[in-house]
Amino acid sequence: MLKYKFYFLLFLLFQACTPMHKITYLNNDIKSEWNISPIPPKHHLEIGDILMVRVISRNEELNNLFNIETNTNSSNARLTAASLYLNGFTISQEGTIDIPNVGEVYVLNQTLEEAEKTILDVAENYLINPFVIVKLANFEFTILGEINIPGKYPVYQEGVTIYDAIAMAGDINDYGNLKKVKIIRSSKNKKQVYNLDLTKGNIINSEFYYLRNNDLIYIQPLRYKGLRKSQSQILLSTLTTVAILVNLYLRIIE
Repeated sequence: MLKYKFYFLLFLLFQACTPMHKITYLNNDIKSEWNISPIPPKHHLEIGDILMVRVISRNEELNNLFNIETNTNSSNARLTAASLYLNGFTISQEGTIDIPNVGEVYVLNQTLEEAEKTILDVAENYLINPFVIVKLANFEFTILGEINIPGKYPVYQEGVTIYDAIAMAGDINDYGNLKKVKIIRSSKNKKQVYNLDLTKGNIINSEFYYLRNNDLIYIQPLRYKGLRKSQSQILLSTLTTVAILVNLYLRIIE
């Protein structure tokens, strides 16, 4: 009986030890420098995207034809996700945004730079030498699974990486499988699932290094998550049992 207890203890200890290469990021060798630094992908506007549009010219009165104050005043400290949603320009099912006093402008599948040019062409019919700024107001990602702070995160900057997202969500917990991470990504209003291995360094040069709008990241659990959750209790109980058996055995043979 003692022999079997010993083997069982060894089995538990083996399960408790996870190889380092399975729980650390960027294991394989990567270059310390890139010949060409990764460039964040350009977002192509989709149905439901919300835009902040600012049209600037010397004529302040004519500017109001295009601008909504709460939508365009970037210095407004009261700007929130809700106010951006209510006051931004949402791309309709027809792929257009409805600019006040001007009408519908088609921007679907355009980059932000292309949308600026499109709106600029319209503004030039009303203003002299206008300048147009277009920003994506609803860039966000969702992260679920074995992460310390799962949830939906709005982002008000460009070039957010998958590691930035993990850091914002408090890092992957002890039961997360870095080798099995899924990204559900939207492209041209279609969803597709991709599998990632965060332990490999080549992810830095992949198309998934930078996040895209509405990416959903799912961290899968380790295979033995259920066992690992109670490892400390099982090990303590087993060690206590073995100690008692050894003590009894020693008394018997004396």
